[in-house]
Amino acid sequence: MAPRLVVLGWDSATWDVADPLVAEGRLPVLGDLIERGFRAPLRSVWPPMTDCAWTSAFTGTNPGRHGIFGSWYRAPGAYACRYFSSRDRKVPGLWEMGAQDIRWLVWNVPMTFPPTPVTGAMVAGYGAPPGADITSPPELGASLGQRFRLDDLLDRAPHGSLERFLDELLRGLEAQAEALPWAAERTGAHCVVAVWPHIDRAQHFFWRFRGTDHPLADAVERVYTAMDRATGNLLGAWPEADVMVVSDHGAGPLRSDVNLGSWLAGQGYASYGRPRRRSPVNLAWALPSPVRRLGKRLAPGLARRAVGATLTGQLGSFDWSDTQAFVGVHGDLWLNLAGREPLGCVAAQDAPELLDELRDRIGGLEDPGTGERLFAGVHARDEIYSGPQSANAPDLMLDGWSTGYRVAPGREASEATLVAPVPLSGVREAWSADHRPLGILAAAGPRIARGDAPELALLDVCPTALALLEQPVPEGLDGRVATELVDAGWLRAHPVRAGAPVTARDAAGGYSAEEADSVAAHLKDLGYIE
Repeated sequence: MAPRLVVLGWDSATWDVADPLVAEGRLPVLGDLIERGFRAPLRSVWPPMTDCAWTSAFTGTNPGRHGIFGSWYRAPGAYACRYFSSRDRKVPGLWEMGAQDIRWLVWNVPMTFPPTPVTGAMVAGYGAPPGADITSPPELGASLGQRFRLDDLLDRAPHGSLERFLDELLRGLEAQAEALPWAAERTGAHCVVAVWPHIDRAQHFFWRFRGTDHPLADAVERVYTAMDRATGNLLGAWPEADVMVVSDHGAGPLRSDVNLGSWLAGQGYASYGRPRRRSPVNLAWALPSPVRRLGKRLAPGLARRAVGATLTGQLGSFDWSDTQAFVGVHGDLWLNLAGREPLGCVAAQDAPELLDELRDRIGGLEDPGTGERLFAGVHARDEIYSGPQSANAPDLMLDGWSTGYRVAPGREASEATLVAPVPLSGVREAWSADHRPLGILAAAGPRIARGDAPELALLDVCPTALALLEQPVPEGLDGRVATELVDAGWLRAHPVRAGAPVTARDAAGGYSAEEADSVAAHLKDLGYIE
């Protein structure tokens, strides 16, 4: 049985790169989807990060409802960060909304670890600790391991040279193109929901070489073309399927870090305490990945202490009793609110005025080297989030994503420069690109209309997929069925049906110490944490 619907994630793909390649004929599969189907930019959520964005895409809800603001995010009510997983998702996923007779293959979707039972099969993606059991049912993992080289199917980080990393990304896409159709046939999937992270990884590490005479100048474009070939392999296997190629966000050049913690201290909104000393535990993160992995085997206790130092050190060395505001890890700003934070010093009645003041002042900050605004906007919590999990959302969200500036939360008082170079400690190769709020959508198939739209929302992916599967769409989702994407004749014959509102999902739990250690090391290698 061939799938009826394929939702394929090209993580971080942007029309800024894809359009010229389509025009040059280098992405024939994507070009064919556009020619015979539908195309639109796809607006992400806040923050436009892999973990919360894909969760929003496949639940149709904003982070204020599903509860995933990042895989690595501030722990509620603490001056520390923790890792989030599928256990923290409060609403069902697309594969949990359809009828029981629909078989799913959920493949490499971020924030699906630990994998949960599904009618069909699941292979967990980003957020899964390296070496963990990532399949449901478990025997699928054994079958995959017998047929494919599992390392080629897993998320990759640059553990060696960048040339080697590029080869690993390209080889990984070749493996994906073989393994995904095999798994879909084996599980009898009616719907395939898959995410391939390779473009995201390439853009983060190779963007700076574009337009130069460096040997890696075309690395980003090579990964796009490999992604296109791999997608073509899927479409060749499933010619009658409706296909939606989507990305969770876009990408663009990373210009600089913004040392906002130091600015807050300099303006009297925060106060640094005793400077952190670079202990051997902290310095261990600066070692190359192979050395760190050897150290983990030889000294597991020290490795766990390194994870603890990372968890507690990300927000900076502030004197919390004398700090009114601080920043998190994804451009999120928090008041040190009395009654909410452990050492909160801002009274509730003073919070609105302080937030307005911070919003105006931060929104007006400029790059001293160029005079350009650092942030395209400063958004209040209730402007971008709604739902019962909004209490865990930041007070303000800073949009440096649109301008290419990244807020660096853990900068010390000694680093007084507002706009600083971008290299991160502990990362072998610094990022040269970061996310942008607009991703891509290209769709084609028997039930897909021909045309385009000025913009659709990432939140629309889930309800639109349900409609294409002729499933009821739960009432109250934040996304909508993108009816302009669906063939009008088919839609008249199969009108959208409203279903019961989604109910809260309870899957409490957290990573074990060993799992957290593995996730920390992987995120460190990818450049997501300092």
